[in-house]
Amino acid sequence: MNALEQGSSRPRHPGLGHWRWQRASAMLLAPLILWTLWLSQSLDPATYGSALAWVDGAGPTSALLILTPVWYLHGSLGLQIVIEDYVRAPHRSLLIWLVRVGAVFLTIATAWAVLAIK
Repeated sequence: MNALEQGSSRPRHPGLGHWRWQRASAMLLAPLILWTLWLSQSLDPATYGSALAWVDGAGPTSALLILTPVWYLHGSLGLQIVIEDYVRAPHRSLLIWLVRVGAVFLTIATAWAVLAIK
């Protein structure tokens, strides 16, 4: 069978969707990280209270709530590739599932922690 699936004008490549998500999340992360770094210029790292006050601001809260799901998505996609390439078949599916569940859990926990400061 050729690269084109019958009845479709798109080539069929099993990893194409994963590759696109990885690139899209990377393109989203670049400006989000720069935005967060720009916002953190006003942060005084000397005290815990100043860090809490910084996170309590509307800009940093928004930046962190947008950044964290993209960050964990990008990380889980990268870990999935490493697992697929280097882990044997019996354990591969379980590890990929654990990485995905871990990313969802960390996203929820981070969002809860940021919102709990408000």
